[in-house]
Amino acid sequence: MGHDHTDEAGDRRPEPLWSVPGQRPGSTLPGAGSVGLVPRAAELFAAFATDAQHATPAGQVVAMRHLIDQCEALWLGAAADLDSSGAIADAGFGSLASWLRHTCRMAPGEASGRAKVATAVTGELGATAQGMLSGTVTWRHALVIDQTLANVPVEHRDEAERSLAEHARALDPGQLRRVGDRLVHCFDRQRADDAAIRKLDRRGLSVAETMDGMVSVNGLLDPVTGALLMTALDTKLRPGSSPDRGDGHGDGQAEATGGATAVDDVRTWAQRRADALAEICQEWLQDLNQVTVGGVRPHLSVIVDHATLAEGRGRSSGAVEPAQLAWIGPITATEAQMIGCDSTVSRIVTDGTSQVIDVGRATRTIPPALRRAVAARDRSCVGPGCYRSPEHCDVHHIVFWEHGGETSLENTVLLCRRHHGLVHLKQWRVVIEPDGTRRLTPP
Repeated sequence: MGHDHTDEAGDRRPEPLWSVPGQRPGSTLPGAGSVGLVPRAAELFAAFATDAQHATPAGQVVAMRHLIDQCEALWLGAAADLDSSGAIADAGFGSLASWLRHTCRMAPGEASGRAKVATAVTGELGATAQGMLSGTVTWRHALVIDQTLANVPVEHRDEAERSLAEHARALDPGQLRRVGDRLVHCFDRQRADDAAIRKLDRRGLSVAETMDGMVSVNGLLDPVTGALLMTALDTKLRPGSSPDRGDGHGDGQAEATGGATAVDDVRTWAQRRADALAEICQEWLQDLNQVTVGGVRPHLSVIVDHATLAEGRGRSSGAVEPAQLAWIGPITATEAQMIGCDSTVSRIVTDGTSQVIDVGRATRTIPPALRRAVAARDRSCVGPGCYRSPEHCDVHHIVFWEHGGETSLENTVLLCRRHHGLVHLKQWRVVIEPDGTRRLTPP
């Protein structure tokens, strides 16, 4: 913390930050009373204006970033000194984090992290404080260093801190955390194992329906499970094998955007990951799951009235009941039609809303033999620039099955999940060329 000293008038005031250029008392970042904060900030801005005015635009941006990081160090020193003076407690706040949150309009996690760094770099993290003052260590790097050193034996902390502060010059905070994890393992295997157990104990996943009918997914995964998930998603985000087909569908080149070129795929990365997760779940339920519940393998269940299923998009012949999706509740006729394109359908006839009078045999809307024929003909999704392989596609009825379209080779086409959604939800359409080639066009 800052060290008070007495001025000529006998009053106590905080020692100015960097009162002696290039030096720090002991191993701490000096306190920053109002006497030291403003002059030192002015020095930093003056140095930036002098050094960066002749730099390239890119150089100026980098120099400004270093200036911001240095100002962050000054600010954290001032905040820690203010906390140690008792002023924050006198103002009625229980902690520095609470004060930062309310007076500086910070999110709780951000305020807590900065308060922790302020305490650490004005305490024992001397090398980290020096790096922050020089602009080579950001507050997020400092937070990683502080968290890492908590798992390093006391006798090795100075050595570990100097190493991490040096690595921070070239690494982002996430990369630095990985270096820190390796250091912990090298210094003390038992501590590393204990830290791994603590991470494992924090794991958890919540899946819940939101008020507007979406599904919220939130949680923490242990490192191994997280790596499995990221590997699976990354694999799904990459396009399938796309040799030059020579059939008018493109040159066989697609970027790693779930099978579409960067020009054609307008989804955000978050949307692409969501679609990839849907494919993984669908494939597991369809091909890998061997568990049965109530005598049948678990599957996605939709209950829909025939009038709803046959409803045309954007027009209504009268009041129709919405489809009901298991776990979720009501969905639109359009969404039910998309699910029904390539699924198993059971006819259940009722008298009113509850009296079942007939249950028909479950049938596939697309028989296996037809699926193989469509896959052999189209070879992949026919969406523009898309090369998703047949096993990652639905077989779509060009004239909707619910509207009387035939389940035939001529009336079907391969579409990946994304392009299938464009047809049903955004009115894209399949065009059949004179040579029989299918292609997807916008509305």
